[in-house]
Amino acid sequence: MSVIAIRKNMILQNMHSLKDINLFGRGQDCDIIIPEEYISRKHFIIESESENYFISNLSKKSIKLNRELLKDRVKLNHNDIIEIGNYELIFLQTFQEEEHRDTFDYRYQKNQNSTEFYILYVVKERVPSFYLFKSSFKNFINGYLVEFKENLLYIDNESFEIKETPFKYEYLDTKFELFKNDDRGFFKYHPFYGFYTQSESLINQFFKVWISSQSDFPIFLHGDTGSGKDVMANTIHKISKRDGEFIAINCSSIPENLWESELFGHKKGAFTGAEFEKKGAFQLAHNGTIFLDEIAEMPLDQQAKLLRVLEDKKVKMVGAEKYEKVNVRIISATHKNIFKLIEDGKFREDLLHRIYVFPITIPPLRDRLEDIVLYTKLFIRRLNEKMGSNKKITDSALEYLTEHFWPGNVRELKNTIERAYIISEDRIDKNDIYILKWKKDNPRNLQAIIDQTILETLIRNKFHKKKSYEELGISRSKLYRWIDDNSELLKGFDYE
Repeated sequence: MSVIAIRKNMILQNMHSLKDINLFGRGQDCDIIIPEEYISRKHFIIESESENYFISNLSKKSIKLNRELLKDRVKLNHNDIIEIGNYELIFLQTFQEEEHRDTFDYRYQKNQNSTEFYILYVVKERVPSFYLFKSSFKNFINGYLVEFKENLLYIDNESFEIKETPFKYEYLDTKFELFKNDDRGFFKYHPFYGFYTQSESLINQFFKVWISSQSDFPIFLHGDTGSGKDVMANTIHKISKRDGEFIAINCSSIPENLWESELFGHKKGAFTGAEFEKKGAFQLAHNGTIFLDEIAEMPLDQQAKLLRVLEDKKVKMVGAEKYEKVNVRIISATHKNIFKLIEDGKFREDLLHRIYVFPITIPPLRDRLEDIVLYTKLFIRRLNEKMGSNKKITDSALEYLTEHFWPGNVRELKNTIERAYIISEDRIDKNDIYILKWKKDNPRNLQAIIDQTILETLIRNKFHKKKSYEELGISRSKLYRWIDDNSELLKGFDYE
């Protein structure tokens, strides 16, 4: 299976898995539609032949392949870049197993609600399991044969007609819940292994997490420091089909002379101080997931070595003579602007093409007012359970917390609540809350409220611009100008 990743102005728009014949253009009968006037109705075609893919130009307009004009029918190779105007289409060869084809397809991302598929949430002895599937699904789940076909759900040969979702059923010591792809309320009641939210913007990203977790494609997490990128990465691993370990590497904390040893391991005696053989992150995460946090801190020479490993799927220990095969899923993250780093020559563009297949953005806490209250009450409840107490928080204290900018995000909020809990008596009041001013605070002002309102309206309307500016009561040009001025805020959303 292979895919085409479509970028516009360096921002990933969407992805499509390739069929045997794939017609590209702006015509409605094309398999993959690119709605731009400068693109022909039938612009080019990608065809499969003997397990290879070939591209042919069908229009009179020019197409560039790896910066050279495309003249004849050409075989595509992994990471080839097709350029058309402001668009770049990246050809990616994957090693996804055939069985995944029926349960996962990136085309769902573009029209989530027009393609019918389901989420099955199963809890046995308080341990949750998650499954994403279309009709004609059959599998053993927690020891039970589960089948879904033509709106009938079979659990150990007992059938249930699914007239509406969500559907709930308890069988012996197991709870089954079935949701359709547009039942977004699911995420408010079934948090991702501790990732709670009431925010529509984050719930929208959770749906991407469901989709991406079922594949082996690399994932790139955007998010401020303390927003929970490590929790999100671990969540993706837990709900994936990988049975190996989850290994997290903080790229900002590795000494320069230990990079290769940390990632690929070393043999005994490979260098001074190597008194025993040590496996690296790639060996430890075989058949599992590696989380490269703050990957922007990785030195350029190590980026080149990482790129080679990702392409060859082989590593060699420091001091070893032979390579060994590894099967890992890469999740990368940074709080920095990775595209600006490429422009400044501090990050390799070819490596970004390899790891930036499926971007997910975790919105900062300051843009999720409802989650400030949610997390505050959650932290207090956990502290009460730990301390055997029953403290409450006043409304004035909650209001005070929502006025803070929270540059440290959820991590800062948690520390603040723990501090207030210790010094308070029966209840936590505003006077008990001490917020460290380690960064210049940015109190909410009118513009911040306007930005949040516009963003939430766009998300609610699935970025349908006409519906959004009519609901907001502003002009078309004002909304488009706001979108142009807030590209950083919209990073990770398909808003074109």
